[in-house]
Amino acid sequence: MRTRALICATCLAAGLGVVHGQEPSFDVASVRVNTSGSPISRIAAPTGTGRFEVTNAPVRMLILNAYGIPGFQLAGGPSWIETMRVDITARAEAAVTRDDISRMVRSLLAERFNLAVHRERREMPVYSLVVARDDRRLGPRLQASTTDCAAATAAGGAAPQLPSGQLLCTTRMSPASINAGGMTMARLAQTLSGIVGRVVTDETKLGGTYDLQLAYAPEQPLPPGAPPPADPDAPSIFSALQEQLGLKLDTRRGMVDVLVIDRVDPPKEN
Repeated sequence: MRTRALICATCLAAGLGVVHGQEPSFDVASVRVNTSGSPISRIAAPTGTGRFEVTNAPVRMLILNAYGIPGFQLAGGPSWIETMRVDITARAEAAVTRDDISRMVRSLLAERFNLAVHRERREMPVYSLVVARDDRRLGPRLQASTTDCAAATAAGGAAPQLPSGQLLCTTRMSPASINAGGMTMARLAQTLSGIVGRVVTDETKLGGTYDLQLAYAPEQPLPPGAPPPADPDAPSIFSALQEQLGLKLDTRRGMVDVLVIDRVDPPKEN
């Protein structure tokens, strides 16, 4: 099934290291410009295969994927990195890890695209995730977890789920919803960062893990072929957080790690 590539939005500070010295490289790699005009992109690195496969991905998406950062943490670069799309087929030893693959992709970007980057910290708007009410009462769709997730994981099988549809010990996301069980507030803050396009820090002072269901209007246009939201009148993510979870996002300014593109060229095809 064709799917739009999703960039991990939870790796807010990790993965920003700039390439220094000798990084591992793929044994074989093919890079081609894709001119199909299709809106569908795919980036995959099947576990245990050593393969890295890209279909019709914009160059900017490839850079974000390689460094494990959301779009708001990438700065600079020419406008064509948004529009030029590439296909890549690369292979390494099957035993390599996902981190190894990411490092190899960074090497490939340096070798085939002449990508040069540096890291810096910039002040920009950020959000603090806080409890909305003065009495700290939580919303109806946010409950402290009571499930022994370690036992549930050890038992194997499908992730447990309540009759209400609430998931336990796992997370399922769509462009308009989050259904999570056993989630920490720090993890929720990281997840929200990818939705609202800013760093979100956890300032709730809520320890432990929580089960939650959050439904909201998509912040971005849905990809082609995606089903419409279940509720066309769903509230914004900001209103949904307050109404459903009893949380809110406060705006402030903070220092954010940013990856800056110094140079990037159209790829050397082969």
